Amino acid sequence: MRSARDIANEMLVIKAQAGDADAFDALVRHWSPIILRYCLRLTQDPDIAQDAMQTCWLRAIKALKTLDDAACFPAWILRIASRVSTDALRRKIRRRKTDEALAQLPTQNEAASSHDAMDLRAAIAGLGADERILVGMFYGQDLGVAQIAIMLGVPEGTIKSRLHTVRKELRTFMDGEIND
Repeated sequence: MRSARDIANEMLVIKAQAGDADAFDALVRHWSPIILRYCLRLTQDPDIAQDAMQTCWLRAIKALKTLDDAACFPAWILRIASRVSTDALRRKIRRRKTDEALAQLPTQNEAASSHDAMDLRAAIAGLGADERILVGMFYGQDLGVAQIAIMLGVPEGTIKSRLHTVRKELRTFMDGEIND
């Protein structure tokens, strides 16, 4: 049996779907604290949770008209919040692992004792951001191709291809440095 609150929520959803800005504002006022608590439980980080909640509303604005049953709004909005929070956590983990991997690369002082290490560092620095992340994950964090594919949301073959291309670029750079 649906409560009066559920029925009122469904009416707000229907009005918001019809373009009523006041109804959408009422949904945001009512659901934002709920979504924020949910995102905070998932992310354990207040800043990420706040960003996830805002992104959730942005996605909800775009997709609200596709919601067929207004009674499903609570599950629908929390599913969006869950996906957004998961994506934010993946980005945070990827960034942290890349930063850690890059921090493990030899510093200028350490590399001074090894010309090859300095050349490799310069070669890696010359790669694009995506390639540096890939190198950091594969070599710095010792993650396997399957793990990287899952984290980046791409097929394993794509990761293998990208690693092949990066190795080729690094080899070309290093061969050029040696020949100079």
